[in-house]
Amino acid sequence: MIDGITIIGAGNGGKAAAADLALQNKHVRLFEFPEFKSNLEAIIEKKTLTVTGAVSGQATLERVSFDLSEALEGVDTIMICTQALAHDRVAHEIAPFMRPEHLLILNPGSTGGSLHFAHVFRKLGLQQLPTFVETSTLTYGCRAKDALVEISVKVNRVAYGTLPAKAVSRFGLELEALYTGLVRTGSVLEAGLNNANPVIHPPITILNAARIENEGDKTFFYKDGVSPTVARLIQKLDEERMALLRALGYPAQPDPVTSVQQGYASSTDYLRCYKNGPGYISFRNPNTLDNRYFHEDVGMGLVMFCSLGKFLKIPTPTCQAVVSMGEALSGINYFAEGKRTMESLGLYGLRVEELKTYLETGEMPTN
Repeated sequence: MIDGITIIGAGNGGKAAAADLALQNKHVRLFEFPEFKSNLEAIIEKKTLTVTGAVSGQATLERVSFDLSEALEGVDTIMICTQALAHDRVAHEIAPFMRPEHLLILNPGSTGGSLHFAHVFRKLGLQQLPTFVETSTLTYGCRAKDALVEISVKVNRVAYGTLPAKAVSRFGLELEALYTGLVRTGSVLEAGLNNANPVIHPPITILNAARIENEGDKTFFYKDGVSPTVARLIQKLDEERMALLRALGYPAQPDPVTSVQQGYASSTDYLRCYKNGPGYISFRNPNTLDNRYFHEDVGMGLVMFCSLGKFLKIPTPTCQAVVSMGEALSGINYFAEGKRTMESLGLYGLRVEELKTYLETGEMPTN
């Protein structure tokens, strides 16, 4: 039974999850790493969050902490609400506290997060792993500042999977009671390939680089940044994402269809979906190109799509071209870094059927 939940990461998503779950009568603890103490300074004394929008109320947390052992003591569920760039650090730091009976939720998994955690845990000598849950996207459209959280959307459709896949029958109903928008998939990899951030964010960022550098958050990311040309590039990337899903035997649908189901958009046309979608329209541009739209969505998400395409023998020329453009603009060799690839997930050398067996059972094949 999901009762005591520790949320790791006190940014927008972490605060939204903490408030929402506390208002659902769960015993919630919120942890942040000490160097990001400003995320917790406004709530560490009273332990309350005021949330408005799709979820509303004043939520009281059981504990707010910079001490990981204190935050994890006695809980049954751990939810990771960090950028994918922090996953490796989090995996290494929580490994000593992991027990087989834990439920570890990556919200979101950012295409392969649960597989990355499992690989790190094995390298560190864990013999029995917790059960993993990976969501395709963050369960909220939200922004947080100090003790205030604005949840514009509690997402109506979020694909998720478990590792092992068969564990969904054990935890699914309880998870879906907390998040009515959760939709079961066949595996954490299927859920991860329903992550459209690498499809959407890089085209908008790259093709609006001058606007972001010159105007920053005076302009809007989707409303000002999406044009017919940008929408065509998003569609090309989306078609390659769907090809990967189909090659693995999973269903695939265009992301604008998903966006409408989620509550972000009202049109399934690629241009109107992102440019005019009510759930997208208020997001402002970042003030720099040194952000996660490059380092996470290009450097991890699209790199992973390319790696999986190579594994499945599915061409991903648009993904590769966008990664190369991202490398040229950022000065970072994302392909060489290989932060999220079949190799970095410990899956290099498997056959397709062996990968599917691993996803189903959670047990790596032995040679």
